[in-house]
Amino acid sequence: MTAIDRRQFLTLTGGTAALLALGSSRPDTSRAEVPTGTDQIKLQAWTSAGKPIPAKVFNQTFFLTLEDEPMPNPPRQVNSGVLWTTPPSVPFAIVLYLAVKGFGKVALYADNQGRGYTPTDFPLNLNLACAESRIHRVRTAISTWQQQGFQCPPAITEQLQQAEAYLRQAQAAANPKAMAAFANDSLREGLWAGESAVFAHAQHQIHQRGHRPEFLFGCNFFRHPTAGAEYDRRFKQLFNFATLPFYWRSFEPEAGKPNFAQTDEMVNWLEAEGITPKGHPLVWFHGAGLPVWAKDKPYEELKDLLRQRVGEITGRYCDRIPYYDIINEAHDIDWANTLNFSAEQQREMTQLAALATSGGHPKAQRIINTCCQWAEYIARGPHQIPLQSAYQYLQTCLKTDIPFEIIGMQLYYPNQDMFEINRLLERFSQLGKPIHITELGVSSNTTRAENTPFPDPPGLWHGPWNENIQADWVEQFYTLCYSKSYIQAVTWWDLADGGFWPHGGLLRSDFSAKLAYLRLNTLQKRWLALGA
Repeated sequence: MTAIDRRQFLTLTGGTAALLALGSSRPDTSRAEVPTGTDQIKLQAWTSAGKPIPAKVFNQTFFLTLEDEPMPNPPRQVNSGVLWTTPPSVPFAIVLYLAVKGFGKVALYADNQGRGYTPTDFPLNLNLACAESRIHRVRTAISTWQQQGFQCPPAITEQLQQAEAYLRQAQAAANPKAMAAFANDSLREGLWAGESAVFAHAQHQIHQRGHRPEFLFGCNFFRHPTAGAEYDRRFKQLFNFATLPFYWRSFEPEAGKPNFAQTDEMVNWLEAEGITPKGHPLVWFHGAGLPVWAKDKPYEELKDLLRQRVGEITGRYCDRIPYYDIINEAHDIDWANTLNFSAEQQREMTQLAALATSGGHPKAQRIINTCCQWAEYIARGPHQIPLQSAYQYLQTCLKTDIPFEIIGMQLYYPNQDMFEINRLLERFSQLGKPIHITELGVSSNTTRAENTPFPDPPGLWHGPWNENIQADWVEQFYTLCYSKSYIQAVTWWDLADGGFWPHGGLLRSDFSAKLAYLRLNTLQKRWLALGA
């Protein structure tokens, strides 16, 4: 699977500019016929202009367990504005992708105030249900934080009150157009209130806990030394943590001849500058992680080759590289499972990577790196043997006593607002391991970036991507992470434009600083002053 395939997959599963504008309405104006069959439930949704949601967009809707695990989609019939389907056998929540005018294109959640839905709750207007659930989630979170000493700013309380007032008007509306407008207003206020509350709470936590001198601000370091002195200067001004490339296909294109020279030079430079290195990735079953000469080897022989590779790398560098992403995306992600391993084989390879890493360097900090944290791909996967989410995979690693120290989470722009990102981080923290945000990026421009693996910048958060909006996202996300003691590191993916994410650098292609670079540097100085 190529890098283009991976990005195409993301376009289908979230983090995409292809999501169309949606909205809401109370009355049933669909002409869809009740499908044949038994026990079908009916869901409806409208655009903010009061038009039924296009079937292509509505078909992205899926169900969750009350533990936030996606369910494989049951048989369904989708028409414009109407979705008929067989209900799950247990109470469930619903995810709807919606363009909320005045906020952005995001995933919205309906969970019936945490109780979940059963067949008796249908037919269901998803716009109203999502607005109601958003208000409930935000109020519940604020209540919990207040019990811990947080004082909610009055402006946020007023936003929630306004969201509730709009919701009441939407519920009482006599026609789809009026209801859609009021529902959109309720969602807009609820979304802004949730993000404002999360940001205010994070700032409160930081002021309570103070400066974190051990926190790792990271970035991949792939362009050293070819990018030159200005790249290096910008890097060391902002980062104390650097990810080094160990992609097997390019690292050892010929069997038995690994290329350590470039990595050695990187490690030498980082040591001289006092920057901590991390190796990435030791094991990855993407095309970039498999040399041509190794990809057709029998399973047991491949295990032996990987055991040797991992031990050789970690043994060579020992304390000079204290952190490793020991395995990458080994949880039923199609582009990262080009050899079609079963879940059990992926678990075995994870265990092999963990043991081989400690065999080469007993003190190494082993990171199991995951992606697609909301696991939308499960909804479109098979029913007979459901795919595993990153969370379920990590649970399996813990239950089977695979030794590792740190959970790695990729968080490229996910079509989720900051409140839902916060909920995700809190959920993963319950696994009981420290967390590193290992890869992330958002765009600073909406134009095509032809020099990147996928040129069209995805997503819409607060407005079309520009350098100001990218900086706002960076400020909110880093503040959120810095406030959480269980998050030890955040690694941005590509310091400058022209890398993986379209317009995703903190620097422009000429290495001049974008606002996001300056904003992050300002945050670092502000947090450093807390320890003075």
